[in-house]
Amino acid sequence: MLIYWLMFAFPAVLAVMEPPGGIGRGRPTYAWMLVAIALIVIIGLRWQTGGDWGNYDRMVQSAYWTRNQFGLLGDPGFGMLTRIAAQSQYGMLMVTGVSGVMVSLTLVRFCLAQPRPWLCLAVAVPYFVVVMGMGYIRQGMAVSLLLMAFVGLKNGSVMRYLGWVLAASLFHSTALIMLPFAVLIGTVHPFLRLLLMMAAAAALAFAALSARSGQLVTNYVDQEMTSSGALVRLAMTALPGLALLYWRPRFQLVDAERWIWSIMAGAGVAAFALVLIFPTSTAIDRLGLYLLPLQLFVYARLPDALAGNNRTARVLTVAVVALYAAAFYVWLNYAVNVDYWLPYRFFLFEDGVCLEC
Repeated sequence: MLIYWLMFAFPAVLAVMEPPGGIGRGRPTYAWMLVAIALIVIIGLRWQTGGDWGNYDRMVQSAYWTRNQFGLLGDPGFGMLTRIAAQSQYGMLMVTGVSGVMVSLTLVRFCLAQPRPWLCLAVAVPYFVVVMGMGYIRQGMAVSLLLMAFVGLKNGSVMRYLGWVLAASLFHSTALIMLPFAVLIGTVHPFLRLLLMMAAAAALAFAALSARSGQLVTNYVDQEMTSSGALVRLAMTALPGLALLYWRPRFQLVDAERWIWSIMAGAGVAAFALVLIFPTSTAIDRLGLYLLPLQLFVYARLPDALAGNNRTARVLTVAVVALYAAAFYVWLNYAVNVDYWLPYRFFLFEDGVCLEC
């Protein structure tokens, strides 16, 4: 458990000391390079740690025998990765390694694009990194690529956003639910908007007919599975969503960002309301993972948006850090499935591990 608290404590302490505008904002300083390397090692070289480890390990073993070179379950990017991993001597370790690189580098890039990078990272550690990045490997890779899509929007590039969303869908086809969001961005030309609507409709129809979506319907809707902790996780997204919608003018966002993050905020509030009404909370919970970047984006701006001076901004920063420290403590001590993460096991410290077994 100590390693998880160290992962959180480092950016949390720096976040409290962080001045307006951040330290090293927009450029990878030595500290951020060390953070990226540490995250890659912790995520990528873990062994039998994380909620879905067994499921993914079985996928790698299955990929060894399949002749489908494009992959499993309709996700060609991840399927190809599992096939390459299965044919190599590293197996599951290659999957976690690639996942670690993707999640870590994209998260660092996203944090450095925010006004308070260290606060952004502190908010990301408990759920984005530990729970999702080290648990839902495929969806973690997909959401990490979406972070790059949002960075592209900051620079006003709608096409870059679309490209990263499509890249994310190669690892988890449900990432296509983010594609129609580009249609609603106010800066898009009407003709391009029509083309995007047609492309989004076609993409979503393809996803709906894929084996992956069929499995989601069977497992999540028909069986009315309930995801432990879904209400709390979606509440953690709805809270910054409400803050953004209520104080949106204070966040001083560019046009493309204003539209997409407002839509994300509304979706976060709606997802929380839906999970109160419908019993199929696992489906809503998993789709709600794509709204996780909202927490990082809003809280990295909240102190400067609401505070009138540096002292008040620091108080708000401490409040955000305390909120996530409390949530992390509750999860580490009381979550139903936390035993999959505890104790943390590091590959290099495991005796007698057979990568080819």
